[in-house]
Amino acid sequence: MKRISVILAGLLAGVCAFGQQTWAVVNFSSNFMREKPDYDQEVGNQALMGTVVKVIGHQGDWTLVESPEPYQAWVVNRGLVEMSEEQKDAYVAEPKLICTREYDCIRLDPTETSAKISDLVMGDILRGTGRKVLGWTEISMPDGQKGWVRSAALKDFGKWAESRVLNGDNVESLARQFMGVPYMWGGKSIKHVDCSGLTSAVYFMLGVLLPRNASQQAKVGDEVPLDSLQKGDLLFFGRAAEGDNPERISHVAIYVGDGRIIHSSYLVRENSIIPGTGNYTGRTPLHARRIIGCVDSGKGITSLLKSPLYFKQ
Repeated sequence: MKRISVILAGLLAGVCAFGQQTWAVVNFSSNFMREKPDYDQEVGNQALMGTVVKVIGHQGDWTLVESPEPYQAWVVNRGLVEMSEEQKDAYVAEPKLICTREYDCIRLDPTETSAKISDLVMGDILRGTGRKVLGWTEISMPDGQKGWVRSAALKDFGKWAESRVLNGDNVESLARQFMGVPYMWGGKSIKHVDCSGLTSAVYFMLGVLLPRNASQQAKVGDEVPLDSLQKGDLLFFGRAAEGDNPERISHVAIYVGDGRIIHSSYLVRENSIIPGTGNYTGRTPLHARRIIGCVDSGKGITSLLKSPLYFKQ
């Protein structure tokens, strides 16, 4: 994906009141981040419920925010709960729950027939109230609205993050949970993903923050020779440099062994990168990067546990 600059738009939108930095928490299950402040504008990213974002400015019904990757784009005001620096710090320090099921929902009462308040997707973060009733857990959405979620869909966020094991088998297993999910430019949730949204979402569920776009992901971790690939490596495709034309990275995939990749192309699917084999992708990889073994090591990859927007440092 090509990121469109929004710096000028941010300046035009104005600064936060009294020069104080303000923050916000995403209140929708998956909030579309658009490159310009209108519904008919390109989606550049998605931010999941419970994600802390930095507020850059406002324009009408829209807020320009920066998500943790970081990525700047516009979201509709109703999908955010704004807060001060102090409130943000308190929110980050609170114990929370994470939805680990692919799909679920928040209901008004702890029964399957109760009214639905919101959908939930894998990776959404909520506060718990401490109340549990017969397989249901009461939660508090970022805006303070309370509801009930099936307990089996939730895990303690801190314990979950500490329990993440980043290895090739787990990367493949998470990627396969997205199989068949339709491609959508800017998508980064189990509902719909683009190519770098898939890699970001898979690694997020293993406790790792990747940069948002394929061209950015191609610069983190360690370079890997194409004849030394391991499960979990990222493969990058596009146009090789030629003459005055620089290289252009336009696609990323997850290597899962034996010459196979899982990637978002039309939909999330498995292909071969070996010419002449069945299900050959037809694309030749330009580069590969290894993420495993490079987290929190100064190579552009941060764990959720080390991110001040997810956990108190």
